Amino acid sequence: MIDIFSLILIFLENSLALDYPYNFIAIPYITYLVYKKNVDSIFLILLVAFIISFQSVSFMTAAMAGTIFYLLFHMVSKIIAFEKYNLPFIVVIQTLIYGSMVYLKTGYFTFVILIKLMISYGVFNYLYMKKDDKFFGSM
Repeated sequence: MIDIFSLILIFLENSLALDYPYNFIAIPYITYLVYKKNVDSIFLILLVAFIISFQSVSFMTAAMAGTIFYLLFHMVSKIIAFEKYNLPFIVVIQTLIYGSMVYLKTGYFTFVILIKLMISYGVFNYLYMKKDDKFFGSM
């Protein structure tokens, strides 16, 4: 159920006319999928890339960015657990990775954008962590 709800929110997020590609929900959702370590994760990440490609980027660019993000967080997941006490670290890593990818592509990144990304990533990561407390506790 969380997957369908997240995909709908990502679709709505990318339907908004924003001057900067924030991806408030997509980045924490991809991170959630990495830590969930489910077989369907790759399919869902490609579906997220497909939804993001509706905005303005090509599907290949969005799929490549999703794959890079998946691989980087797969390596990070071996060091940092997806728990509430690691939330600041996860948010900083997400912001640095996504901010640098967008900055290299657009050349535009400000302090206000940094704060918006960190707050939104913190909120959505916390919601995904809160949702999956029972799932990760049983492993």
